[in-house]
Amino acid sequence: MVSTEDRILDAARSLFIRKGYRGTTTREIAAEAGVSEVTLFRKFGSKKNLLKRIMDTSRRRVSALLGDVLNADREPREVIYEVISGLTEVIVNEKMDLLFVMLAERELEEHGFEEWELPDSTGEMIYTALENYLSEMTEKGKIRDVDPGVAAELIIGYISHASLSSHFRCHETRPPQEFTDILWNGLKP
Repeated sequence: MVSTEDRILDAARSLFIRKGYRGTTTREIAAEAGVSEVTLFRKFGSKKNLLKRIMDTSRRRVSALLGDVLNADREPREVIYEVISGLTEVIVNEKMDLLFVMLAERELEEHGFEEWELPDSTGEMIYTALENYLSEMTEKGKIRDVDPGVAAELIIGYISHASLSSHFRCHETRPPQEFTDILWNGLKP
């Protein structure tokens, strides 16, 4: 059984994705979650706190995934595939929605929610982790000498495309294995 908090968080995430943070009311969130607005405020205190919880949860999930995969002692091709498929799973199938996360972070910056202490955006965290890993693999001679930032951007581009495509029923992104195969052909030593 899904907890009341989780129902509220799922409803808020869904509405924020569809209507934006500012375009969503707490009344709509409560209605979609099947709870009263009083319950929503009792559990979270404010719409801002809901967004903060969603953002914190998403960031922790991505950070844990990157830490587990990038620190594994495996061949770079396997690691790259695990990053791509893992992030695609989290972002598309678990409805984290990278585009939403980045837009919400931008809104936080614009509206002065500094007390949240967001040191880096989730997108920056993904980019930096990938760039550092690819740099290390280049130095070790495990991948050819390419700009690791460009390779990181390609991976993020694929994941962003998968996230965006998941909103359209008529289009489905190619499986992560196909993208990894193409990318690996450009990276292998």
